[in-house]
Amino acid sequence: MANAAGAPGTGDTMAAMRQDFLDFFDTEYVLVVRFLMRTGASLADAEDAAQHMAVQGWRKVQRGRWSQIANPPAWARTVALNHHRARLHGRSEIPLDLGIDSPGPGPGHAELTGQARDLVTLLQLLDDDCRAVIAFDLDDIPADQIVAALGKTPQQVRDLRKKARKKLKEHLHAPARREGGIDQ
Repeated sequence: MANAAGAPGTGDTMAAMRQDFLDFFDTEYVLVVRFLMRTGASLADAEDAAQHMAVQGWRKVQRGRWSQIANPPAWARTVALNHHRARLHGRSEIPLDLGIDSPGPGPGHAELTGQARDLVTLLQLLDDDCRAVIAFDLDDIPADQIVAALGKTPQQVRDLRKKARKKLKEHLHAPARREGGIDQ
């Protein structure tokens, strides 16, 4: 049976599904933006990709399929990351400015503390796949979902994680230098 909008299901079921999606969106939108910034996206690109994810999710709600998503946080990040990467596909390189210490301020990102900004800057040192694996890890997305999202084998994901951790460790433990070139 179809409801007034033409979507399958009863009115109560659809209303509950819409509310589930809206609650999910309220919680996850900022987290998806943060996730994308960790993968190297600018604030504007991250917000655009998160909005794309929201539109795709709303379409699933309208079709009565939102409840069929097994892991909505992983789904949201995968949809947003794929959208972001598709937009970058025509570019020769990801526009990153390693001279900037932190992403620009934006609404809803007050939770980005100094340490989180440093992390984003460090993550920009990684290649795309390594950065994506670490960003998924930081958002507690299960390994099997990372494998599916990136289209890699479990071993490839483990190798990317190992490569990323090694690179991050090199930069995290590098001694800070004073102006005169003397270790602190």
